[in-house]
Amino acid sequence: MPREFQISVSPVEGGWSVRCDGAVQPLMFLSGARAEDQARALARRLSLYGDIARVLVHDRTSRLVGATCYFGAREPLHAVA
Repeated sequence: MPREFQISVSPVEGGWSVRCDGAVQPLMFLSGARAEDQARALARRLSLYGDIARVLVHDRTSRLVGATCYFGAREPLHAVA
């Protein structure tokens, strides 16, 4: 059964944060573009293991401006011998 993760990119004082369900600490970036790139990279990695990841991107006013869903691979990496 695939797990579902939500990854959120949002503004914080001095930069941008990337928060993922289950993670203890958010990732921090000075650039919003860099934060988005890393959020998408994390979502792609999670999908390789069969999990579902939703990336939510917020603008400087914290308004949701984009959402992308990465569905799990049909043959997750951990299932391949």
